[in-house]
Amino acid sequence: MLYSSLGRYALMAVGLVSTIVIARMLTPEEIGVYAMASSIVVIISEFRILGANSYLIREKELTEDKIRSAYGLTVIICWGLGLGVFFASNPLSKFFDIPDLSLIFKILSVSFIFAPYISIPNALLARRYKFKEISFIRLFSSFASLIMVVVLIFRGFSYYSLAMSGLFTAFVQFLLYIYFTRDVKVYRPRFKEIKPIAKLGVYTSLSHMLQKAQNTVPDMVIGKMGGPAQVGMFSRGLGFMLFLQNTLLSGVTPVALPYLSDVKKRNESLSYAYTRASQLIAGILWPVLAVASVASLPAIRLMFGDQWDDSAPIATVVAFWAIFRTGHILAPNALVAVGKETLVLVKEILVFVVFLFSIILAYQNWGLMGVGYAFVFSGIIDFLASGFFVKTAIGLGVFRYIRSLTSSAIVSSICWLAATLLAHIFPYETNSSLYSILEISVVLPAVWIAAVFATKHPLKDEIVEIYRAKLKR
Repeated sequence: MLYSSLGRYALMAVGLVSTIVIARMLTPEEIGVYAMASSIVVIISEFRILGANSYLIREKELTEDKIRSAYGLTVIICWGLGLGVFFASNPLSKFFDIPDLSLIFKILSVSFIFAPYISIPNALLARRYKFKEISFIRLFSSFASLIMVVVLIFRGFSYYSLAMSGLFTAFVQFLLYIYFTRDVKVYRPRFKEIKPIAKLGVYTSLSHMLQKAQNTVPDMVIGKMGGPAQVGMFSRGLGFMLFLQNTLLSGVTPVALPYLSDVKKRNESLSYAYTRASQLIAGILWPVLAVASVASLPAIRLMFGDQWDDSAPIATVVAFWAIFRTGHILAPNALVAVGKETLVLVKEILVFVVFLFSIILAYQNWGLMGVGYAFVFSGIIDFLASGFFVKTAIGLGVFRYIRSLTSSAIVSSICWLAATLLAHIFPYETNSSLYSILEISVVLPAVWIAAVFATKHPLKDEIVEIYRAKLKR
């Protein structure tokens, strides 16, 4: 867990640096053109491994034939998807009426060739808890990609730089994964007995694809109905909030399913464990998102520059979508823990349908800000649907659960009011963005702690416990 967590946070730091650098070197329109292509490829990529990783990690006895079968399935899926992207490049570029998209799609399609020999070795390393090696591979390839994209942008390759660096990243990871699994020496695919692997991955892959689609589909909708500049502006506002959310949740994600599964195996109360964990997560995550909704302008200026000011109002609205969406962030893990993974897919389909229609209607009538409010509406639907399915699966009452989150909502409101007061006294529009972020960093943690103790939030006990543990040392 230590190497996995450190690797994730280090990777996020490199990703943040990369985003900041690229945002200053490319225009919103250039980034928007690439975002339109990458958003489609990201959705398609969710099917690349189709359960092979989970199969190899969970399988009790791992034989050479099983590894070869996993390779066989991923070769069929990955290479087939890569060919599909390659041959669809021209029609897609005509659909979006941007000729340069065709070459971007072709470059991105080549990375699918390396995917089987990245995903399968990754699973073999994870099975043996080689997270140090996995973290090294991801960090090294990210650094290499960052250097390459900067060089290519300086050489005038514009948005092609992003596609070419993505392909380079896949190639570097391919070489490193093969090196670190050289003791296994199984690379030849086998196209027999792949049905059990595919069956395992269908539900999880479809569910993950629909989750990711909520982050990428707006780029396609706005790109078709608006233009690349609007895509770039919206994706930057959304990306800022997703960065905050994912940064705070990256430490929770690897632990959630094992923890809830363990509670289930011990025949303890899953609804209590779910509620308690959700209270702690919301008590930390919601106040950060609430403050970020107020301080989006200085944060975006500091990270990306003044040219992205128009994305700040979008980030402000999207923050509330993130709050509603993370209210039941553990729902998929809880459903899988009790063997109800089909409900995860049903929930994601329901939410995605509502999401898709709402953003199309909202953009037609209210433009980019309308899309932001459509996000909030879909977040509310996600929260309610998750509550219903969790009630069905583990017996957790919807209203009882909402009441359990009241103290987190109060703490978040107090932090939001404090950030708003700071913005009134020291206007973010005229003050230095660095100064604004520093004053928030100094004032808001104290406000958060005071609110946690005043509301007797469950985090209070955790803080007291940590303090006592330090005193004993």
